[in-house]
Order: sequence, then structure tokens, then C-alpha cells
Amino acid sequence: MKALVVIDYQNDYVVGPLSTRFTQMIEGNICQRIEETLSAGGDVYFVMDMFNENYLQTPEGKRNPIKHCIRGTAGQELFGKMNNYVSKAKILRKDTPGCEELFGRLRHYGEIELCGVETDKDIIANAIIARSSNPNARIIVRQNCVASRDSLMADEASDIMRGLGIEVM
Repeated sequence: MKALVVIDYQNDYVVGPLSTRFTQMIEGNICQRIEETLSAGGDVYFVMDMFNENYLQTPEGKRNPIKHCIRGTAGQELFGKMNNYVSKAKILRKDTPGCEELFGRLRHYGEIELCGVETDKDIIANAIIARSSNPNARIIVRQNCVASRDSLMADEASDIMRGLGIEVM
């Protein structure tokens, strides 16, 4: 069985303070991966940042001092066409790059695919969680389904993921 994990494809990452020119470009590719996963009987997870108003005073906010995905704001909502799949997906909230709840959820899948934003932070953190929770699973990251603000760091993160046995296509 397959799991598709869509990470942080939220308004603040796609059209807000953390957006890049690439984040909107991957929406169609992510939708295609969702459709294919659902058609094959797989599960889709939306892993979403959600912070309190005091975000800038938290350890995460001090490392990344850009206020975003604040609880109750439009910025923390899923972006665009992702909303068409909410009823067919499982939504997990996180307040760090990696989603702790994924660890237990991904244990029984034969294939885990990750997509979304911040390859050099959130994608790699959750790929490591996937690898750690399910060492025998095939884990995939498609480069046409991820985006990052720092392309050099994204390339380095992709190299690290390859070193961990994650297929970066």
C-alpha cells in the first residue's frame, strides 16, 4: 500500500511570505500524484504547519523569523486545488519541520512518497521520519513535486536523501 505525504502546501508557503516563483508551479504535479495515489487505493496525508500567535518567540520562530501559518489565519489554510482533496485525506498538524505523528502512521506502507515545499527543511525532515519509521519502504521524492526558497540547499538536501536510500527522481 502507498502513502502520499503532501507537506506544507499552504497559502503562506505558496503565495505568502515564504513563497517563491516555483511553489505555485508544482500544484498541478502534486494534484496528479494525489489522483494517482487515490485511484490506486493509497492514502493521502496533508502535513501542515500551524503555529500560535507567539511563533516568533518559539525556538522554531527564532530559527526562521518569518511569521507564517498562524492558527486561524488564511495563511495556514491549504492552497488552491489541495482543498478539493481534504475529504479524502488525513490532515496532520505540526509545529516543527518534522511531523512527529507521521512516525507511527507510516509504518505499514510499502511505498511512501513525499511532496510539497521546503525541500531543505520540511521535506528532508519528514523523509528522515519516513525512513526511520519504515526502513523497508520504498521512499520517493519527485523533484517536480517539491520547491524550496534556497535551490542550493535543496540540492544538498536531495543528495543527503539519496544517501539515506530515498529515491529522488
